[in-house]
Amino acid sequence: MGSIKRSLANNITTGGKFDATDLSGSIPSSNVANDSLTNITTFSPALGDTIEAVATDPAYTADGSVWYNTTSGTLKGYLPVGAWSAGGNLNTARYGLVGFGTQSASISAGGNTPPNTTSGAVEAYNGIAWTSVSSLPAIKQDAGSAGTQTAGLTFLGNSNPVGYLTSTEKWNGSAWTSSGTANTARSNLAGFGIQTAALAAGGNIPAGIGRTTATESYNGTSWTSVNSMNTARGFIMGAGLQTAGLAFGGNSPGGGPLATISILTESWNGTSWTNVNNCSPQWSGVGTGSQTAALGFGGDYAPPNGFTPVTQSYNGTSWTTNSGSLATIRDSLGGAGSQTASVAFGGGSTPAPAGTNATEEWNLGVYSYSAAAWASGGNLNTQRAVMGAAGTQTATVAFGGETASNTVVGTTELYNGTAWTSNPTGMNTSRDTPVSAGTQTAALAASGDVVPTSPRYSVATEKFNGTTWTSVNNMSTGRYGAFGAGIQTAAFVTGGYDGNYLTSTELYNGTNWTTSPATLNTARGGGGSAGASNTAGLIFGGYTGTAVTNVTESYNGTSWTNVNSMNTSRSNLTGFGIQTAAIAAGGDLGPGAGLVNSENWNGTSWTNLPSMAYARYVLGGSGTNTAGLAIGGVRDSDSPQYRTNTEEWTGEVESVTARTVTTS
Repeated sequence: MGSIKRSLANNITTGGKFDATDLSGSIPSSNVANDSLTNITTFSPALGDTIEAVATDPAYTADGSVWYNTTSGTLKGYLPVGAWSAGGNLNTARYGLVGFGTQSASISAGGNTPPNTTSGAVEAYNGIAWTSVSSLPAIKQDAGSAGTQTAGLTFLGNSNPVGYLTSTEKWNGSAWTSSGTANTARSNLAGFGIQTAALAAGGNIPAGIGRTTATESYNGTSWTSVNSMNTARGFIMGAGLQTAGLAFGGNSPGGGPLATISILTESWNGTSWTNVNNCSPQWSGVGTGSQTAALGFGGDYAPPNGFTPVTQSYNGTSWTTNSGSLATIRDSLGGAGSQTASVAFGGGSTPAPAGTNATEEWNLGVYSYSAAAWASGGNLNTQRAVMGAAGTQTATVAFGGETASNTVVGTTELYNGTAWTSNPTGMNTSRDTPVSAGTQTAALAASGDVVPTSPRYSVATEKFNGTTWTSVNNMSTGRYGAFGAGIQTAAFVTGGYDGNYLTSTELYNGTNWTTSPATLNTARGGGGSAGASNTAGLIFGGYTGTAVTNVTESYNGTSWTNVNSMNTSRSNLTGFGIQTAAIAAGGDLGPGAGLVNSENWNGTSWTNLPSMAYARYVLGGSGTNTAGLAIGGVRDSDSPQYRTNTEEWTGEVESVTARTVTTS
């Protein structure tokens, strides 16, 4: 079998197999039960300085690391393997859509919403969630596409009831412009390249044999017919650039309405097409990547509706079927990316022509990923809203708030990651909208609304030790609906309402409150907050007295500075995390209009996240930007309006797993 080199990364195939064709030396046959490396019992002493023998798998250090595990008797390593994992769902389920861009910055455009309505919907993906953006100027489906998320192109396709199209649309990251008319109207073609240099090849046509070999080149303004493909095909897939591309699969004219499934691959050099090694049968799928490193996924392999789970890759010479397959098998889907990092979205699923909104991400490497998502947690014991909360996803205290009878309470509950338990004692001062800071066993509550007590703007401050609340020194300015965060011994409160919307800031040092000279740039209340001290905070959204806002301000212990605003203006939302990594969730656009929206702050800008299951406002929240909680709240259209629901936020989780090496 061959000598095993210290560097093995290039000897591991995309399917996780071990390629031993270029190794030299030997392993004694007495140590090998058969041709599988999983049956090696010991290594020859000659290999002792090449592959480490260990009883437990070592920590990850680099791709391609290989060792012999003496406990399991197997050759193992951190090996690049291709796999699909769930991504954020499209907002509009549809098939016949196209995509362009990368795995973490892509566009989905057009398509068909069942049973048969051509769509102009366009959505942008940030690697976690989809956001609806400006629609296509004309509805279309089964089109070609090229480019990036900020400089993209859709072309040709068809539309119900118009038929086959020649139109082209340019995308600049925010709006579409019509640009150029192709010579041959068609759909289900191969399209690839960039916005200013794209290629359209093959496809379905309305006349003759129903398939075309026509190839056209786009220069950013107009289309020019160039040398035709060797074989007419429709439902074809493509990858690459205008001067170095690939067209593969599809179907060719033949018997029956679905014709003959093609395995042909043609390579384009900027001038002409050349037949190269065949792919596996696949049509109405997606191609991504380049001429020498392409990926094909989804689609069909046999009529009728013979959806294929196959993912295959091309290395410039030949195709290899990968072990990873889509969880949701489908055809007429959209996709974008590269051979090592792609995204698949939408498509037709069983029973046809049902459209799906499922998104999946393909990664080739040692890491695996679980999608960021909200999930149901344990319900509160008491329906309420406008409460305070402090702690982590698995250890939080929720306190105060207002119940369904519009009664302000001091009720306190503890969450253990599964269920809420009522604490025997509540707050000393019942209130809603308290500012909260700290942890489950060292929490702080300050300010709030103590209606019907007058004055209703509270200055009361309390500390919680995990069991009981203790009243401590009051704030200087009574207010409710204020912003604030920190820990029990170092917190800030700012903004809020005392008959007027405020800009003032107070700082707590564990004993006393002091008024800071720093004031907000925008007077407001009822927004979200994040922070881990009284010198580093973030506030966002809220209500100014005249309008709901998306304004975000950052505090450095000395002053407040306007930073990039949220994507969605809202008030009565919750926030959690720290100054450089925070979550905004829920809220409203006006009375009663509860939201499901959530966003992530990375210290510079906000990005949209998957939506919560329950639309609500005046909710509580706690945790970090990778593991948090949304608690209770109100939605006017629901019955009951006051919610007990808890949702748990978990960010995308990246993990690495040692794999057993097998022969190729």
